[in-house]
Amino acid sequence: MSSSSTATCSVRSEVARGGQIHVIKVGTSTILTNDELGGQKANLSNLARLVELIASLRKAGDHVILVSSGAVGMGCLKLGLTERPQGLGAKQAMAAAGQSRLMRLYEDLCHVINIEVAQLLITREDFSDKKRFLTVRHTIYELIRLGVVPIINENDSLAADHVAKFGDNDTLAAMTAALVEANWLFLATDVDFLYTANPKDNPDAKPIYVVEDVAKLRIAGLESSTSQWGTGGMATKLIAASIAVAAGVHCGLANGSEPERIGQMIRGIKEGGTHFVAHQSPDVTLEGDHSRWILALPLAGTLTIDAKGYRAVLKGYNIFSQSIMQVAGEFEEDEAVALTYGGKQVGRALVRASSTLIKDVMKERRPCKAVLGLRDFTAELAAAGVFLKDYQSWRKGGSKGAKGEMNSQKIMQLEKKATVVSSDQNGSAPSTIKVIAWANDIVMTALSAMMEASKMSTMKRARSASPVLPPAANPSGKARKE
Repeated sequence: MSSSSTATCSVRSEVARGGQIHVIKVGTSTILTNDELGGQKANLSNLARLVELIASLRKAGDHVILVSSGAVGMGCLKLGLTERPQGLGAKQAMAAAGQSRLMRLYEDLCHVINIEVAQLLITREDFSDKKRFLTVRHTIYELIRLGVVPIINENDSLAADHVAKFGDNDTLAAMTAALVEANWLFLATDVDFLYTANPKDNPDAKPIYVVEDVAKLRIAGLESSTSQWGTGGMATKLIAASIAVAAGVHCGLANGSEPERIGQMIRGIKEGGTHFVAHQSPDVTLEGDHSRWILALPLAGTLTIDAKGYRAVLKGYNIFSQSIMQVAGEFEEDEAVALTYGGKQVGRALVRASSTLIKDVMKERRPCKAVLGLRDFTAELAAAGVFLKDYQSWRKGGSKGAKGEMNSQKIMQLEKKATVVSSDQNGSAPSTIKVIAWANDIVMTALSAMMEASKMSTMKRARSASPVLPPAANPSGKARKE
């Protein structure tokens, strides 16, 4: 483990002081409810029970970070709008108007039971820069050390275009959980569990209590679980869960109308909600801050890799251009992309080239074409053929010597031909891209990949620990001559 990772662990331990860190994300469906006239109002009952839960967790020695949506919905309520606006500018205005109302609501409820809160408005761009990423973590740690509950929301009123994106706060909560090395991430929703199908459409849907591998889930109708006032859905919660478990954070999905379920899940009661089991990526364990930062970066695209590239992910090697089979999305150098193999995401990586450049290299690849960067041996092969002919001629009684000497004119012709071939090949070839992603910039996210990597590591250690066998006995039984 690196010195920076060790220092981070010690800071985290000092902040937690033996307790656990829980990140709780609540959405608009938890904060708002229908009123008697068919409109919306603040769900004070839900929020009061949530604050009571936070108080009980703090009393037990744990720490809570609250990630709260609802600024746009509260803004609509404050200004008397009957439905959520569609235009970007209108959403930003509603977020600006509603954020102060939302924080005032939390302040008033928490003040009753002597809990102090602090507001952090951040965006994904704060996670894109590593220095800002570490600054956010330092601020959160300091608030926890002071006994203050951080309340985080996206800075919707100033963001350029992300307000209209789908379910950002679910992902933000997962990024925050990875950032602070939380023990649990809880995603409040409007259903009790993750189900085998959408329970609103299918009465035969069955609850799922434990999820070992998010990548293996196949559930139809997830996107239809959004509400009128929110932006997220069950699909975004699964994405958030996959980020959290790869960072070693347990993830719980619970009904936001019953915050007590969160306490049940912490105590190990399966009826509390769906538990996504944490499986910390070995890359996060080894690299610490850098790998957590990569997990927290927004994905700009996807690279499909071949079997050789997948083995490189498992073994902690670089991924080369020859292993890229398909490129999806538009991205630049040093942006984060998903790595997929066999139709499943197996990791995330920072790329060393843009999507355009990678596609150009892929276009240049042809069957049986020499690998870019290798020397052309056409002239040497031709010369070998001439020598072979001369040798055969000598064997048949020709006048040429056994060494197969060539006259100067033939040598000059071969050299000229080699020069032409070499210049043509180099002139038409694009700029060579060898490494697409360095090993240190790759993080495994799939449980199957982590298990395979662990198995390979165990086998390697077993081979290295095997005793050296003595030399084999002489089968003839005769004494060897010294």
